[in-house]
Amino acid sequence: MESQRLTHYTVVLSPTSASFEALYFNFHNTILASHLEVRQAMAMAIDHQALIATALHGLATLLCTDHPSAMHPGFDPGAPCPLFNPAAANKLLEDNGWVKGTDGVRTRNGQRLEFEYSTNAQGAALAWRLDTETIVQRNLMEIGIKLDIQNYIYQTFLYQFLPGGKASPPMGAVSGRYDIAEFANGYSYDPDDSVQFACNQFPPKGQNFNFYCNPALDALFQQELATGDSGVRQIIFKQLHQIYLTELPFITLYSTLDITPVHKGAHNYQPNPFEGEAINVWEWWCDGGKC
Repeated sequence: MESQRLTHYTVVLSPTSASFEALYFNFHNTILASHLEVRQAMAMAIDHQALIATALHGLATLLCTDHPSAMHPGFDPGAPCPLFNPAAANKLLEDNGWVKGTDGVRTRNGQRLEFEYSTNAQGAALAWRLDTETIVQRNLMEIGIKLDIQNYIYQTFLYQFLPGGKASPPMGAVSGRYDIAEFANGYSYDPDDSVQFACNQFPPKGQNFNFYCNPALDALFQQELATGDSGVRQIIFKQLHQIYLTELPFITLYSTLDITPVHKGAHNYQPNPFEGEAINVWEWWCDGGKC
């Protein structure tokens, strides 16, 4: 990261995080929607530690749900995360009849495990998102799943590509289609995530860009929205996480940490994982009264 090389500044990391990066499956893609074993194999094949060390230069933490460490209620440190196990992922696909061809890509009954993989890769996000894509692409190719990368500028990605939801056919990836998308997300101070996964939140009404509908999730969303008791909501969020980690409509890659360069000689600066920089400005002080 460029900010780590600034000689007159110290990089301050937020102690907790309110955002996360994830892969989202388009359930209009019939293979991804109807073959849980494919989503499970992907979840076991991605090397999250390598993503954090290489793509994020250590400026992220492990997370497998959609509620990062700053979310209380929401954060679930004991969530049953998928284990990194490419050998088990390969066996799972083989046991379900997905056979590797001469090109290393698995097929079954005319269906091919090749998908379009896209993100918004521009501006400050360009380098680490491209590195993330490369690692994920390599990880999945090792288990016989091919990802074809095609990225978009922010406006096209968010306002046309994701809401359009047009998926590749079962025979393989088609350029310009949405099969797997990567992007960052967060819920600000309220951990309610129904806008992203409820059945009535398909675009253009909401942000359920998975086009995934699960009545069991909808029932839990109604329960957590009906109470202000944080303890009760935490129990419900853990139930939501259990469904996410069983059904895998998305795979969380990591939780990004906010970084701020602070001029050397300044003290007590405290990052806010949600928004703003001056949450404790009355506690700042500088050597010699100059920052």
